[in-house]
Amino acid sequence: MDRRTMLKGALMAGVSAAVLAHSGSVIAATPADQLVIGMDMSAMRGLDPHELNQLEAAEVAANLYERLIVLPADNLADPQPGLAESWTISDDGLTFTFKVRSGVTFHSGNPLTAKDVEWSLRRLVKRGLAPSVDLKQWGFTPENVDSLITATDDTTLVLQTPELWNSNLILYALASFSTSIVDSAFLADKDKEGDMGGEFLQTSDAGSGPYSLRTWRANDLLIAEAFDGYWQGVPAMKRVILRHLPESSGQRLQIEAGDIDIASRLSSTDLASLDNGDVASIQRTPGFGFYYLALNQKNEILAKPQVREAFRYLIDYEGLANGVMKYYGNLQQTIVPAGLIGAVENNPYKLDVAKAKELLAEAGHADGFTLTYYASPATPEAEVAQSLQANAAEAGITLDLQIGDHIGKFRSREFELFSARSGDRLPDPHAVLQSYATNADNSDEAQLTGINAWRTAWDVPAEIQDQVRAAAHEPDQTKREAIYKSVNEAYLAASPALVTSFQRTDAKAIRNNVQGYVGHSTWLTRWDTVTKS
Repeated sequence: MDRRTMLKGALMAGVSAAVLAHSGSVIAATPADQLVIGMDMSAMRGLDPHELNQLEAAEVAANLYERLIVLPADNLADPQPGLAESWTISDDGLTFTFKVRSGVTFHSGNPLTAKDVEWSLRRLVKRGLAPSVDLKQWGFTPENVDSLITATDDTTLVLQTPELWNSNLILYALASFSTSIVDSAFLADKDKEGDMGGEFLQTSDAGSGPYSLRTWRANDLLIAEAFDGYWQGVPAMKRVILRHLPESSGQRLQIEAGDIDIASRLSSTDLASLDNGDVASIQRTPGFGFYYLALNQKNEILAKPQVREAFRYLIDYEGLANGVMKYYGNLQQTIVPAGLIGAVENNPYKLDVAKAKELLAEAGHADGFTLTYYASPATPEAEVAQSLQANAAEAGITLDLQIGDHIGKFRSREFELFSARSGDRLPDPHAVLQSYATNADNSDEAQLTGINAWRTAWDVPAEIQDQVRAAAHEPDQTKREAIYKSVNEAYLAASPALVTSFQRTDAKAIRNNVQGYVGHSTWLTRWDTVTKS
């Protein structure tokens, strides 16, 4: 498609040429009833809520679709009615009965019923893609889901768990973008080779949310339009536009010029520049994940606990906190994210090259060693990796730093050192701990690729794994909190193969005339709350 055709199509869609201009020239501010967000869209490979597993795409799904439960951004521990106007839990804690809201309409015009909820949750489990962990971890399988999740009539959905879990874990899962409700009647004729409409939903929507998808061109543009039939009222922003702007400097210039309203994933330098001005404010949303260093336990050097402990003393926590991590993370060395039950303030480590050298000598490596180190090219991961490389050199360790997209090698255990950041969606310690602190089968054949501990080939101490499982099954929140505090201590003492340094925060620059754009820690930021002054 040539530029003239593309621009003509955009104009027909009701988007001004000013909004779509790629020339970088100074143009007028965005329209009062449109929200324009600049972002790197390269990781957005599709929009099927039961398949995607990436923050930016999840935000889109949060507005195209709805879920049974809502978690308020300012009180994530308090599940609120969504498509379920109420629910009850049986005395034995195994059966959840939801009263599905009447009067909700899909974008197609079809009414939303409990049958759609049944079909959607079953679809998530049967497709078995990455987001399905939000239900499969509670024991739902393609073989049992048809009998365990049933609509008894148009307004009643019954969900039975195979085992007893803390009830909040189930409710939190039903608030995740992964459990979005799709229009089963609309998708009935869109199945291709058993994908239950999966190919169609990569570039289209079948939701009931406040916005419907108008246009999506990968690595270019996404346009969502307000849904006139939305049951909670038509949003103030009639159109939301996502623009692919992969360069931080480009986003900064365009938010300063008024070409975009929100800039995301900016460099720390650009964030600081905007933070000191009067055009925009910086919003830092806490995330339930960490910046981590993974040490492959298949490597005989890294398998030694003294070596793992030495790397704890080679991270410049204070320097990073005052520099590149100012906007992207909060110092935290324990494993339960701050803001969740069982979190503790305990950061005993600091940069200490001499201590690291002492530990390396105890391990028999006083003369150091050489290892390959993979790291992400994104900000701030690349800067964190370079800092570690320099500190390690002072201790006699040569790190061959290779910056690029190496996540596949991490998932297949084909690495020595790897660092990146994680992001978990459920506002409960179990979401992080099941990945960092459990590894049910450490064999290569197990292929537990979704578990970070398995990726590092770390045979997690049984004491830690038993406590993580016990806490997830414990219905009493007070008892769970005590268990998680114990896990924090045990994890630190184990010299883990996954070294946490900062709890992630997601920073965005928001122009001062935009109100109501509230970052959500579980990736469900809504657009229908936004207004402009």
